[in-house]
Amino acid sequence: MRRVSSAELRAFLLDRLGLRGGFWAPDAAAERAPDLGMIQIDSIRVSGLRNQELAWAARAEGPPAAFYDQLYERGAFRETHYPLFAVRRDWLPLLVTAFADRSERRKAARDALRPVMDRVLAAVRANGPVTAAQFTAARVPGGFSTIKETTKALEYLFEDIALQIAGRTPHFHRCFDLTERAAPELVGWAPPPAAVYERFLVSSALAVLKAGTAEQIARRARLHYGQWRGTPIGHWRARVEALLPDGLARPVVVTDLPDAPVYWYRPEDEEGWDRAARAAGPTVRLGPPLDNLLFSRARLGALFGLDYKFEAYTPAAQRRFYFALPVLYEDAVAGLIDARLADGVWQIRGIELRRPVPSEALRAGVYRVARLAGAEKVAVTTRTTREIRRALVGRCDG
Repeated sequence: MRRVSSAELRAFLLDRLGLRGGFWAPDAAAERAPDLGMIQIDSIRVSGLRNQELAWAARAEGPPAAFYDQLYERGAFRETHYPLFAVRRDWLPLLVTAFADRSERRKAARDALRPVMDRVLAAVRANGPVTAAQFTAARVPGGFSTIKETTKALEYLFEDIALQIAGRTPHFHRCFDLTERAAPELVGWAPPPAAVYERFLVSSALAVLKAGTAEQIARRARLHYGQWRGTPIGHWRARVEALLPDGLARPVVVTDLPDAPVYWYRPEDEEGWDRAARAAGPTVRLGPPLDNLLFSRARLGALFGLDYKFEAYTPAAQRRFYFALPVLYEDAVAGLIDARLADGVWQIRGIELRRPVPSEALRAGVYRVARLAGAEKVAVTTRTTREIRRALVGRCDG
């Protein structure tokens, strides 16, 4: 069994996640991005870029718009309805199997909404892709309080594999189109045997994490299956324990962590160990708050020493930051930056560095994201050191 230090595992993990070395060139991005498996989609744009756009910017040379090209034009990914992820297209049939589950209470709600579902589906057939905003309807419980009946109907039609998310409007509203047009491979899809399905769920969980303990992989597999379906975590622990040694993954012992835990990685990622042995380079990247790197907060704490919380939905009086971006430097999470784009200014409203970062590298990383967000200049509106303020304040074209 391979034995590594936590530093070696961090380097391996960042390499496999596309967060180490040079940024992907456009042709390489088209090949490497699907290997991430999933990219979480979020509508919050306080920093000028949404979560998925920041995820792309942290990895690829091209503009964030290239992410949507991969998703809606090239079809390398498809967007799922809930949870909101861009998912590699060849995973979609198996992942949507989760939506076939029906509880009696949910069946009753669906039956009551059937006339609305039929009306919405007829509109899509007649007029092409639609958004929820195109319909007027009564409101029903859903979301954070209530939603339109037609919005709920679109959700159910996605679950039925009748509709798919085929694009977004300029205001980031989802456009739904017929499955036969948007993802014809799903027409007539039949769920596989349970053993095949569960093996996929465990393998896809590991493919998203790239490296994880059995517990971390089990928790991720449960999410892929659908936590709302109520299957206890013990079931996934047992499946992971049985499947990982069965050719699905290879173990590695992390010798300098408490109790020398065993982490698992995919055989196809073996080259990552050789790549991780090379120097990290001086690049600073700003990651998104819902990045694949942060999909397991337990792993983030164990390997990077960071207890991170996404605070956008935390009451203002109880949070430190709103949309804090991890600062990645030399195989470490070197700190957090919270910024807001307003009137062409990328305002840094919070900054916390946990380890020194060279001023030039920090400035380059910040200004790269600020330019991609459309900012004309960067300002610091929070207390910080004179050195950091001097490094970061200025015009983006300077």
